[in-house]
Amino acid sequence: MNTQSSLTYIKFLNLAKAIRELTQFPALNPMEEHLLNYFALAWQANTKLSVSKTMRSSSEMSPSTVHRHLKALRSKGFISLDMDEQDNRIKYISHTPLSIHYFSLLGQCLTDSANP
Repeated sequence: MNTQSSLTYIKFLNLAKAIRELTQFPALNPMEEHLLNYFALAWQANTKLSVSKTMRSSSEMSPSTVHRHLKALRSKGFISLDMDEQDNRIKYISHTPLSIHYFSLLGQCLTDSANP
């Protein structure tokens, strides 16, 4: 397992673990991390994610479990909920400065791990 690629990956895992342990970021459980990564992909693609669509989209979690994790991510400051302009019943999941900073640091870990 001493190939350069595996060492690079191990370095990334260690750097990412250090980022997750910083006190400026509230702790995330694995499901919250999974949802946050799912949101990041959607945000990058400029896809609007509604709370109801997100609750129905997970094959790993029940809708109520997804909702519970959404509430936790919101209370931790990683996401915000924005009302639809035409229908106040619809809420969209948006990034926050904290989530942008978090992903920026993880991206830097990826860059740093590729450098010797």
